[in-house]
Parts: sequence; C-alpha cells; structure tokens
Amino acid sequence: MNHHTRFRLHYIDDSGSADTGYTTFTWLALAPESWAAAQQQWLRFRADLYARHRIPPGARLHATDLTSGRSRPSLNPDFHVRTHGLAIVRDGLDVIAAIRGLTVGTVYRHGGHPSQTKRELYRALVNHLDGELHRTGHMGMIFMDGDGSDHRYAGAHRELHPDTRGLIEAPVFRSAEHDQWVQMADFAAWSAYQSILRKPAKRRFWNWYPRTLGPLDPHGPLAL
Repeated sequence: MNHHTRFRLHYIDDSGSADTGYTTFTWLALAPESWAAAQQQWLRFRADLYARHRIPPGARLHATDLTSGRSRPSLNPDFHVRTHGLAIVRDGLDVIAAIRGLTVGTVYRHGGHPSQTKRELYRALVNHLDGELHRTGHMGMIFMDGDGSDHRYAGAHRELHPDTRGLIEAPVFRSAEHDQWVQMADFAAWSAYQSILRKPAKRRFWNWYPRTLGPLDPHGPLAL
C-alpha cells in the first residue's frame, strides 16, 4: 500500500426526529486521490439538473425538502417539487453509488433524550471510525454540516487515545448551503433514515438506501 491510499476523508450528516425517537449518522468515505473525480461526477449531475430543471449548481439540495415538497430550488415556474424532487434525490443517490472508491456507512440509535442520544451516538461513531482506521493502518478526518458552535462534537475526538487514534483533528464544519459533499451526505443520510424508520406511509423509500448505497456499505446500518 502506498502513502496515497493511507488517508480517508469522511463526509457525515445526521438524520432522525424526536417524534420517531431515531437518531442516525451516515458517512461517505474516500481517499484523497479519488476526491477530484468524484467531485466532477457530482458536478456533472448538478449541470444536468440545471439543463433539465434550471436548478442552479450553487442552489442547496436538501433531501427532506425535495421529497416533501417544501423546497423550490428551480428557476423554472413549471417545476413540480413533489414530482421532480423525488426523482432528483433518487438520481442523486445513483450518482453517489457510482463513485469509484467510495464507501458508505450508517449508525443509529433509538430512544433517549434527543440531544443526549445524538451526542452519545456521535461519540460511538467516532470510536467506530477510529477503530476501522486503526485496523487498516489509515488516518482520516471528518467533515460535517455546521458552523462549529457545538463543541460537543470536538469533545468526542479529544477522548480518543493519542497513541493509537487514526482520526486526526476535530471535525471540520462546512455549510450545507454551499458544500456539495455535505449535500451528498444529506441524500445518503435521508435514505438511510428511511430504511431504518420504515414508516408505512413512506414504504416506497424503504429500499432506496439498500438498493443504491447498500453495496457500498459493508456492514449495513449499525445500531450503536
């Protein structure tokens, strides 16, 4: 293994709801040398969305808004969010699934106070990823949505053993309004959450994650 393959970038987003009691985190991981090609694949998808639906490449794509009809990212007055939004999310998942060298994972937890559960699950996620990196001899970093004002996330990283940790630094926060990778992670997180929640009214979404990203997730959603 050469030095170019010994680092992993992890783009993470959360999902869940206090109403359902579920909290999830989903990540997209790849080596730095695969990043540029992967970025170009997604940007071609964004260019196609502009050509077909007049959705500017810089407009935020948010899976929940697109699938519920709450968002109108298109400049086209004939754009129908409930119809086109579902297709955009599904097409986006197919693009993500086709990225070479990408791996995907999801962890989840049910019950407890939402904020405490989220904090504890993130700590479990950090330990899980750090263990994976240590076992494979890699180093890695986490990038996620946010502005960095919630210092609980950094605390989970400080608890890692300094002599063996593979995850370096605290998480790097990026704005979902502007970061394409955070938006990609959002699509993955939304689909993973639907597969875990299995709400009867949203039955058609249950298999979107296992059918598109499932082959890239070697463990399947993990209860931690």
